[in-house]
Amino acid sequence: MMQWEAVEVILEAVKQCPEVRAAFLKGSLALGIADEYSDVDFYCLVDATQMQQFLKKRLQLLEKYRPLIYYSESNFVGPQIVAVFDNGLHFDLYTVTMKTFPRVGQFQVLYDPDHLLDGFMAETTDHSLTWEQVERCFNSFSFSMLEFHSAWCRGDIAWSTRLASHLAGDLGVVLRHCYDPSNAQLGTKRLESVMPVGVRDELREALRFCCGEKIPSGVNMLASLMQETMEYLEKKSGRKVNWRLFRFMVERLGCN
Repeated sequence: MMQWEAVEVILEAVKQCPEVRAAFLKGSLALGIADEYSDVDFYCLVDATQMQQFLKKRLQLLEKYRPLIYYSESNFVGPQIVAVFDNGLHFDLYTVTMKTFPRVGQFQVLYDPDHLLDGFMAETTDHSLTWEQVERCFNSFSFSMLEFHSAWCRGDIAWSTRLASHLAGDLGVVLRHCYDPSNAQLGTKRLESVMPVGVRDELREALRFCCGEKIPSGVNMLASLMQETMEYLEKKSGRKVNWRLFRFMVERLGCN
């Protein structure tokens, strides 16, 4: 698989860099669920004092594998290059220090001669959410329903479509919390693989309607699924959310 080919080639190059103390993977490769469409989340741990020296080498290291057809720079947990090779592989190269090591999510050690990563094994947490975070997603969903109603009544189909996407995103997080709580922060990514078939089919049907003249029907379906899921979570957890805005918008939109 090209993902592992890239990892092997770039890892060998990284090992030759004196600034690099360790290298590891996160994401689907680290979790053992990667497929031919997966991207690569490759991390290099360097000394903070040698950070700038290493950053200048990153493009050269990446091109040890294949030529790049695109790259951009970002800063997520640390300096990051988002790269695309000439075979279409998406490869994210992150640079972190002991201080900025990402303590959320499983990782797979590739190179660690001084065992620097051993101490992080017990410290890393999963991608779960607190009830307060789930509640914020629900509140965001309710408010997006309000915005959707205004946009749709105004005849703004482009913005209505975008708001329907926001609704699906918030619902995805809540569904993930319900059926795959340790990975709730991942939201809709690979969500279909962890939901019951019936719920998956409900979501797919709603999403089919979230474009063009059918958007209100799709939004109604998303709202219905959100209501079912939140009622279940309330019963399971013994916690409560504020339903007033949600129910107001359900009535206004004519949701069943």
